[in-house]
Amino acid sequence: MKALWTVPVLALGVASTTQAATTIYGSANANTYVNNNDDGTSLGIDGGLSHFGFRGDTEIDSSITAVFDARLYADIVEAGAPQALRGHVGLEGDFGTVRLFGGPTPLTKTQSYLNLMDEDPINFSNILGDGVQAPGADLPTGAKFKGYNTGINFTSADLGNGLSFDGAVLPAQNPNGETGISLAATMAQQAFSVSGAFEVNGANTNTQLFRLVGEYYLNEITVGGLLQFAGNGDQDLNGTSFVGFAELPLDITRWQNRLRLTGGYSAQENDAETIEETQLMFAGMHEIRFSNQVSAYNFAEVFLPEESEGNTTRFGTGLRIRF
Repeated sequence: MKALWTVPVLALGVASTTQAATTIYGSANANTYVNNNDDGTSLGIDGGLSHFGFRGDTEIDSSITAVFDARLYADIVEAGAPQALRGHVGLEGDFGTVRLFGGPTPLTKTQSYLNLMDEDPINFSNILGDGVQAPGADLPTGAKFKGYNTGINFTSADLGNGLSFDGAVLPAQNPNGETGISLAATMAQQAFSVSGAFEVNGANTNTQLFRLVGEYYLNEITVGGLLQFAGNGDQDLNGTSFVGFAELPLDITRWQNRLRLTGGYSAQENDAETIEETQLMFAGMHEIRFSNQVSAYNFAEVFLPEESEGNTTRFGTGLRIRF
């Protein structure tokens, strides 16, 4: 992963030195969970999804606006030092948005299809390739945080019929590295939304990712799926992942309740046939939305490699307060 702090810090500098209309935003998000793996069972508390940030804009003329955003993550439970993991500075107009960014690439952004909340605790990186047990094996995942990068990004406006384009160049930033690209196209309609994305030399050099993901709306129920192919040319290693999900409302309290159920399958193999693994994942995420700012949530996830070694179960409950 490249140094992600540079662009968010630059955005903070813009916020402090310009007359931009600046908004402070964030989320206090903490949960307690029980984790069971090969080492035994433990009880933990996680506040690492909490964040705060600054965003704003300054009008240059009637057609172009300068924009910035800097988001810092901080564990509110362990009081760790904030980490600047995402941000951007750029120009926005009828043509779309051009920006220098640090954070999710266009491909990584498409993981949002899998999330019930914008910051929920379900870990999808294992089923997207991180769950391979062979020592030293490494596949790109396009998962949140691990799939973050820095680069130059262009996001189009609506090109018509709900079609939009998102692309980024990911500079190598060192003489021996390889410049990467990340491209995504999305078609959003009233009945469905689907995205296709491709990335090379993203989190690691000589790696490739292809992802097709979408969802279909059946009145109040949403169903969808993700198909991903990943490759590491240096290790002659390839991986395939499939994730399916369904989201539905629950009428169990006087507040809005949503439930999302997820199941996944992944497989990895190399050309030398020394690696041949499969994994399964099952997860559930339940949100009780008291208001647009306050939600309580419950979650559970099970990760099952083909071999019994590496089995992990985690479940817990938490509270998120946005401002």
